[in-house]
Amino acid sequence: MKLHLSGLCLCLLFALPMLAQQKKEELHFTSNQRQLITVYKGTIFVNGNKAYVFKEDKIKYASKRNRLIEDGRTAFLFLEVTDTPNKDKLIVFNIDHSLADSLLTAISSDVKDWDRDDNLEFGGSEAPVPYAAADSMYYLPSRWYEIRKGKISYDAELTETVDKKVNGQFIADAPQRLLIPKKKGKN
Repeated sequence: MKLHLSGLCLCLLFALPMLAQQKKEELHFTSNQRQLITVYKGTIFVNGNKAYVFKEDKIKYASKRNRLIEDGRTAFLFLEVTDTPNKDKLIVFNIDHSLADSLLTAISSDVKDWDRDDNLEFGGSEAPVPYAAADSMYYLPSRWYEIRKGKISYDAELTETVDKKVNGQFIADAPQRLLIPKKKGKN
């Protein structure tokens, strides 16, 4: 009996790390409206009904940015996805009556009150593209969004503030690959 238990313990000792390293492929959330939301292998289910199917499963299931945020009676599902070679993205869904409606895609960031205005924001800019000249750089436009009164909208004020901090200036509707002089002291 003692030999049998030690063999079982030894088996568990080797098997547990393998079980712990299995790739996570599902997420579960419950809204205040008692909607059961499951994300499993690239498909969103709401109350057991298939609500949205991704063309390709690039969801980062272990990400802390995957979450359900409720504002009033509105439920927003945030899913972080891989977008190689670019920065990862957040895809935002409105969850309502067994439906998952894709609202927008943004640069992946924490969803928090970035500008201390009592509203949650998220967004950012792509990774910088190097430029050979030491006195110039490519303008890195950002795009920030805000959750307010059950809706998600573009946050122009935070976008302008971040762009001024990163680029030294704000250029509305900047074209791709716009060269600007580097900020003094920025390498």
